[in-house]
Amino acid sequence: MKRNKIKIAITGGIGSGKTEAIAAVKNAGIDVINCDEIVSKLYRRQSFLRKIKKIFPTAVTGGIFLKADKKKIAEEAFKDPEKYAELNGTVTDKALKIALKKAEKKKFSVTEVPLLFETGAEKYFDKVIVVKRDIKDRIESVKKRSNLSEEEILARIEKQFDYDGGDLSDYIVIQNDKDLKNLSAEILTAIKNV
Repeated sequence: MKRNKIKIAITGGIGSGKTEAIAAVKNAGIDVINCDEIVSKLYRRQSFLRKIKKIFPTAVTGGIFLKADKKKIAEEAFKDPEKYAELNGTVTDKALKIALKKAEKKKFSVTEVPLLFETGAEKYFDKVIVVKRDIKDRIESVKKRSNLSEEEILARIEKQFDYDGGDLSDYIVIQNDKDLKNLSAEILTAIKNV
């Protein structure tokens, strides 16, 4: 009997522990399609930067060779709902299309999708694993790895799916409230049981 392709998505809000969960999956020898890495590659394409320059003219500079100031783009996007929507429509949608194309080539795929529910992309995956964490721990985690203020972190959280109030009953939820070893074990068990 031929086994169908299985596509798994891993998601979670900013500071939830997604990166650590993905690292555990990679350490177990499972290849991960990473939307953030795809976005980084997109930002190195001049044709893509020209599109971003139309949305954020002061954040993309240079003549023949354009360069994007991602921090400035983020600051502008989180202050302007229209620019935020346009950025997502340009960047997130393109990254997701590339990720899904890669997943289609594999019998079994694990894809990290940061804005899964925000884009309605959950429908493209057979299983969704959600990494959740207490809001205070999320804020502290982001503070440690970036120089964002609590206000800036909360602005990003508010733009994301409501992981505390949203309906996650159709998905595998991993509560990241213990240590890294526990998170790694739970994420690997969830993948093995798909």
